[in-house]
Amino acid sequence: MRTRTALTTGLVAVLAVGSFAPAMAGKAKPKPIKIAYTATGNPDPTSTNPTTNEICAPTLPTAIHHYSFKVPAAGTLEVALNNTLDWSVAVRAADGESLASSDGGAPQDKESTSVRFKKGQTISIDTCNFAGEPSINVTGLFTFK
Repeated sequence: MRTRTALTTGLVAVLAVGSFAPAMAGKAKPKPIKIAYTATGNPDPTSTNPTTNEICAPTLPTAIHHYSFKVPAAGTLEVALNNTLDWSVAVRAADGESLASSDGGAPQDKESTSVRFKKGQTISIDTCNFAGEPSINVTGLFTFK
């Protein structure tokens, strides 16, 4: 009789744990975060620093547009410029370190870059006007890991 009671109790425990499994599986991944804004800047042909070869580091401060973004958690950020002429883009950490950049080979090349993050942090999306139109649309998508 005790064996039957032990088996019944064990079976009830297994079924109870199994019914909680979907709830314990974890929360659904948050929806991606969309970014959209207009960047402005005056043309500056020194957009790439000749000494360090750093992309999107113009001499004129009016040639760069800074956009601050708070990365909420681990994930991937994709940034694209809707440029017709010559622009460049750099994603930088709060300390100014370049995490990713893009400067196409031809003036009409569309610029885009992608960065993976292990944790949340505040970054700057910098767009630089080398010899382009005075303003461009910038889009981005942050996807949670």
